[in-house]
Amino acid sequence: MKPLGARERRVRRLIQVGACASAFGIAIAVAGDEGVSRWLVVGGLVLMIIGLHRFGRLGADEVA
Repeated sequence: MKPLGARERRVRRLIQVGACASAFGIAIAVAGDEGVSRWLVVGGLVLMIIGLHRFGRLGADEVA
């Protein structure tokens, strides 16, 4: 397995942060605070969309 490049690591981290923010926002919404949770969920989804777009723009994997 080839090591990840710096760009790919950043993109993967962006997707992870977005997913965690969305999950945390949903958990807060279940607890009852809708104001903060709404922004966490929307912000997390936006980060995931940006991350997935950047991940797709990295191009195809090189075949060994």
